Amino acid sequence: MEKLMISGSSLDELGMMIGNEIVPEFGKKVLEFGSCGCSVAGAVIPQCDYLALTDKDPALTERFSQFSEDNKVQIIPDSELGEDCYFGRFHLVYTLFGFHDLPHLVDEIMRLRRLILKGGKIAAVDFTADGFAGECTKQLKRCGFQNFKNQTFMIEGKEALLITAEK
Repeated sequence: MEKLMISGSSLDELGMMIGNEIVPEFGKKVLEFGSCGCSVAGAVIPQCDYLALTDKDPALTERFSQFSEDNKVQIIPDSELGEDCYFGRFHLVYTLFGFHDLPHLVDEIMRLRRLILKGGKIAAVDFTADGFAGECTKQLKRCGFQNFKNQTFMIEGKEALLITAEK
C-alpha cells in the first residue's frame, strides 16, 4: 500500500480512538506496527507509559525520528520483534492500514499475538472497502482473539473501521 496522505486533525482523532483502547489499570505499554507512512504516535504518547514504533518497511521507520528523543518512545526494527525480550511485553498492539496488503496475514497476526500480554488487545484500522472487516475479523478469530469491538468512522471522506479484540 502506498504512503497515505491523511491530515493532522484526522490523525489526532484516530490517535484518540486508539488511545481510548488503552486500559489504564491494566497497563500502558503500546506498540504501533506497520502504519503505511502515517502515524498517530503524537496523539498516543501522552496516553501511555511506553510506546514502541516499528514497520515492515525499514525506510518508513525514518518517519519516527521525530519521536526518538522522547524517553517514552523506542524505535524497534521489525526484524527484532521475534526476540524473546519482546514476548508478552505490550498491553496494546495497533496497526493503521498495515494489515491490508500483507500476503501472510495469519502469520503476521500470530507473530504480533506473541508480543501481547494475556488480556491485552490488538487494534486494526483500515478502510472498509475490499471486505477488510470480514477478513480481518476472521483471521483474528483464527489466531485466538476474542471479545471483538468494531467502530466505524469517516476519515478523509472514506468509511473506515477500527477493530479491537482481546488476547
